[in-house]
Amino acid sequence: MPPFPRSVELKLARASEQVRVLDEAVTSWAVANPLVATCELREGRLGFRVTQQEFLQPAPLENWGLLAGECIHNLRSALDNLAFALAHLNRDPPERPKGIAFPIYTEKVLFEKNGRKNIDQLPQAAACLVQKLQPFQRDGSAALGTPERDALVLLQWLSNNDKHQIPSVVLIAPTEISHSFSATFQSEDDAAENVPPDTTIWAGPLRAGAVLLEYRTKHPLASAGGRFEGKAIVALQINSEPQAIVPVLQALTQYVGLVCAQFGPFFAPLQR
Repeated sequence: MPPFPRSVELKLARASEQVRVLDEAVTSWAVANPLVATCELREGRLGFRVTQQEFLQPAPLENWGLLAGECIHNLRSALDNLAFALAHLNRDPPERPKGIAFPIYTEKVLFEKNGRKNIDQLPQAAACLVQKLQPFQRDGSAALGTPERDALVLLQWLSNNDKHQIPSVVLIAPTEISHSFSATFQSEDDAAENVPPDTTIWAGPLRAGAVLLEYRTKHPLASAGGRFEGKAIVALQINSEPQAIVPVLQALTQYVGLVCAQFGPFFAPLQR
């Protein structure tokens, strides 16, 4: 047996490569397809709205979702492969191979009830380390955070969502948009009555026809115009909250790699 499970190393390496490929694809598409929007007056000239136009090329969201799902699968299965390899250190082959897995629990009581049996064939010290790495160990402090924010919990959610549903990959507007729109009122008195501005900025998924910015006024405008610049962000819908896909997968890949590295010493004696 090699000093560290080769299947774990290969899955982590493949996940890293998939994130790199996804990053390059997303970046290339975003550069070639900047956000394009037009400015038009609202009804009765009571303000203006900035409306998104079609991208030059449709975003291949389904393909990106497939690649993200494969990356997530490799990360989650790397942990289970690790647990299986650790069980081999106790008994080769393990007595109950189908009962081995890397558990992920936010509540200790559920871990004791359902998760501990997944690691009872591991060396005792390895099983203890798995328990120490469980999300429920986080106490809500500034240093440790809360169990729900643990990266393994996110990985588990994404893995289950990818297996049982369809990964939701969407385009969202960037957090910082460069625009220089201006509105001219028919009089200074009209302008004074529109402070502070009554403005809405679109925060949902991008699509042709979406109103990215709407400025409403109490009095008709004489004119409105300007420019808009920005690059769409490709995001995963995580619990109804979009998060930029590449940073999420990069962080998960790094964290799972760190978790797996914690078990390196258990395989070190095999090098001799």
